Amino acid sequence: MSRLIPLLLLTLAAASTQAAPRYNVVDLGGSDSSAYAINSLGLVAGAEYSPSGVPQAALFHDGIITRLGTLGGASSTATGINAYGQLVGGATDADGLRRAFLYANGAMRDLGTLGGAEAEARRINNAGQIVGSAANADNLWHAFLYSGGGMRDLGTLGGEISNAFDINVHGQVAGNAAISDAIAFHAVHAFLYEGAALRDLGTFGGTNSAAWSLNDAGHAVGYAAVADDAADHAFLYANGAMHDLGTLGGTYSFAAGINNADQVVGVSNIEGDGGSSGFLYSGGVMLDLNKLIDPATGWRINDAHDINDHQQIAATGCRAGVCRALRLDLAAAVPEPATWLTLSAGLGLLGLAARNSRRAASEGDIAAGV
Repeated sequence: MSRLIPLLLLTLAAASTQAAPRYNVVDLGGSDSSAYAINSLGLVAGAEYSPSGVPQAALFHDGIITRLGTLGGASSTATGINAYGQLVGGATDADGLRRAFLYANGAMRDLGTLGGAEAEARRINNAGQIVGSAANADNLWHAFLYSGGGMRDLGTLGGEISNAFDINVHGQVAGNAAISDAIAFHAVHAFLYEGAALRDLGTFGGTNSAAWSLNDAGHAVGYAAVADDAADHAFLYANGAMHDLGTLGGTYSFAAGINNADQVVGVSNIEGDGGSSGFLYSGGVMLDLNKLIDPATGWRINDAHDINDHQQIAATGCRAGVCRALRLDLAAAVPEPATWLTLSAGLGLLGLAARNSRRAASEGDIAAGV
């Protein structure tokens, strides 16, 4: 018995660590809405849609919706938020042009362009540095870094266009840019900007890729085309290499967010039904988020855009024909069925061992004449 108990305890501990995480679904409200980014406090940036489908930038928090307005036009979308509740995105002005904005202290401010007419901000870090894409004087869109009150062109990889999608605490920037091939305008590669230069992260043998998000360690995620451009696969770039994260059984996947624990969220299609689902990639495994929530809620998670260090996920899901911004909050881990079987078997063995131990002790007492 003394040797059996430690073995069983190790078995039970191993079984419990294999349990998949479970998530509670928090409906962030709005008649029709989407979630694009989440900060460390669980505040979500996104958009609420009018009955005609026009987006309005919004901040979501536990049922409270703060509508950010526009820059004089009809539409806006918030795609980034930092720990201080500052938001960035794109909004139309009175002329209908798309402009990059910063929303802080209750007001939306136009960040300007690189000399052209339009711009779009994507993300903001806790130092207030902002990245996005803006038209230059030649009306070509280039990745920009906005810092210290000014917008700086980050250049390209030799081609004509570039885009910046995220920035971390160290000022590293993730994006994609045209390369200097003969088909440069159509071939864009994921890049990581650091040390005043763009580093080409490559692809999986195809033409295009994009780094969509990165964490404070400089690990980037996004999508990359496989050979012959047959499909795009989600990737994690770490330690100088691009790693294919696979799919949920279908042909394509796209990674949109990563936290500092290298947990990744995104969207993938599913083999068989032709649909798509939000995913969580954790511990080397891609998990379908729809299998990590209570099906009784009726929600279907269509995509996941961001994840914070508390493992809260900004996602969009649909129920009864209505699609809304959602926040997925990590719940207490619930052992999978296989784990329950292991637990039951282990407890049964413990009980049997205990009975045998008592019986042996009793027989020993009898033999001793007690």
